[in-house]
Amino acid sequence: MNLLDQFYQKRSTMWWGLIVFLTILISYFHFTTPPSKGHIHLILMQFYLVPILIGAIQFGVIGGFGTAVVISLIVAPHIIFQWVGGAQYNFLGYLQIAIFNAIGYLTGLKAQLERNTRDHLSQAAIELSQTLEQLEQQSAEMSEMEEQLRHSDRLSVIGELMASLAHELRNPLASIRGSVEILNKELGEQEKRGEFFQILVDETDRMSSVVENYLALARRSKGTDIEYDAVEVIRNTCLMLGSRARKNMIIIDYKLPESSWLIQGDPNDLRQVMVNILLNAIQAMQNPGKVWINAVILHNESSSKTTRKPQPMDKILEICVEDEGCGIEAENLAEIFKPFYSTRKQGTGLGLSIVKRIVDSRKWQIKAARKKPTGTTFTLRISTK
Repeated sequence: MNLLDQFYQKRSTMWWGLIVFLTILISYFHFTTPPSKGHIHLILMQFYLVPILIGAIQFGVIGGFGTAVVISLIVAPHIIFQWVGGAQYNFLGYLQIAIFNAIGYLTGLKAQLERNTRDHLSQAAIELSQTLEQLEQQSAEMSEMEEQLRHSDRLSVIGELMASLAHELRNPLASIRGSVEILNKELGEQEKRGEFFQILVDETDRMSSVVENYLALARRSKGTDIEYDAVEVIRNTCLMLGSRARKNMIIIDYKLPESSWLIQGDPNDLRQVMVNILLNAIQAMQNPGKVWINAVILHNESSSKTTRKPQPMDKILEICVEDEGCGIEAENLAEIFKPFYSTRKQGTGLGLSIVKRIVDSRKWQIKAARKKPTGTTFTLRISTK
């Protein structure tokens, strides 16, 4: 029983106690008054209306009519055996009893109808309030969907422009990089400054990376899926980015399942997801540190509990990538997967948006969380049966 039910129960007990007390008190004066004083008895009988009305108002027909019946049973023997004054007083007494019962029933019925109407209106108000909340929620969802549609339209136009621009820039950048490498090899030490050639190579690589990101955001999957080992793709990606991480004095420490994890799809999708997440982790760390990658195979037993028959359990490959960077503020976690959103001054905001696009297209799951005291954790889940 909750607190509200306890309150109503205590209030009902209080009102019934008051009705009983008033009935006993009036009956005491009624029975202690000499029978010869009929006019006083008639006056005292009017006071019985008080507990009858209280019962009718508080408890409806049961309270009003029930109290009137009890009072009638109390008063009737007194009228029959003790009243003095002839048939006139007896008739008035019986008429008073009839009036008690009529008032108790009609007043209780009226109070009960009003209470039912009030409860009905209260329930209708609650339902209207709930409907209003649902409408407000649906309106907010529709506004969000409209904003997403407008955003998608803008992205579609931007994607087409960027794809065309990136395609035109990729080949000249490759030519510039190749020419710089040839000059760096053929010119003597007196005719060149090695550090400037290296800057040219590095900046050309960075520009090529930006161009590839734009192309990856704009291009759609060709749908050529094969069966590949996800664990092996993750291992190779860690090895591939290990040298780049070591240049920044960052160690990539990974722990992977010993068994293979075969899934159907394009291995380049998983490779691109892992590359972008790892690059994001490396770039978020200004000081020497470590990036942890932990991949485990989980078993989702929910499907086996819904039916009596044994069902094949869903298997999930969960990949957690943790860094020791500055971390992402809680209010920015919902924004990091949007295109062109970046917390770094030199960031393009494309890496994680590409990750989100691939994850959604493959029906995987990804989430980001701030790690205490510093750092960020990305959790990627790939499920299969």
